Amino acid sequence: MISVPKGVLKLAALKMLSESSLSGTDLAKGISRATAGEWNPGPGSIYLILAELLKKGLINELPKREGNTRRYIISAKGKEELARLVRATESDVKRQLKLLAAYSSLAGNQGLKSKVQALADGIGA
Repeated sequence: MISVPKGVLKLAALKMLSESSLSGTDLAKGISRATAGEWNPGPGSIYLILAELLKKGLINELPKREGNTRRYIISAKGKEELARLVRATESDVKRQLKLLAAYSSLAGNQGLKSKVQALADGIGA
């Protein structure tokens, strides 16, 4: 299991809801699949983020078809927020890779430093 930084669930939810309508259960299963089981957010986290996104107008609840299952889809405002989060994520990942390159250099592993630095240089190119 991995520890996931705050805000990543919002990014994951908006990304997945931009691809199709999902219920909370679908969202949790999708995250687990996308991370090869390394991250399994609990129902409390899932339904809390869905409520927050709905309140902020970033997602819309679809009319119920059968049973009590609530399904959601990203809104136009949510697509704008997703684009902003993607840009911020790229910047953060690039910064983290540069830090790892420096860390590798300090540890005396110049080969790893070069590989990590190349990854950092490729982001946003």
